[in-house]
Amino acid sequence: MAGSAYRVGVSDDGTIIGDDPLTDGMNISVRLRRDFVVTDAARLLAAARRVYLELNPTATTEDAEAAVVDAADAVFTILEGDGLIGDALDAKLAAREADGLGLAGWRAQLIANEPDPLRPGGDCLRGDDVFALPATE
Repeated sequence: MAGSAYRVGVSDDGTIIGDDPLTDGMNISVRLRRDFVVTDAARLLAAARRVYLELNPTATTEDAEAAVVDAADAVFTILEGDGLIGDALDAKLAAREADGLGLAGWRAQLIANEPDPLRPGGDCLRGDDVFALPATE
């Protein structure tokens, strides 16, 4: 793909990354990482509760306040509302079955206070393991 932000690269040990040939029956895991900075916690929480109500039309304000109480609730609700995780994305990806891409499961995890946040913009070829969890004390 000319001009694509997604490309093969070379790891620290000199091996090629991202040039695996496609084969039938192959399982592929795409691990995405997206870092955010909370600039206004109260506004983010209020926005996430509004999105919760949009996603759950029969819910009450009290339901939203009970369901969206912390960082993970807020971020995952926003991501679901924007179609980046959840049912809307699953439906869109399921439409790719005819293209040869079968939908499997997904998992998301929130890490608070990441000691080495990603810089803004794409960073496909960063050499260290950006998916390694921070060390626990």
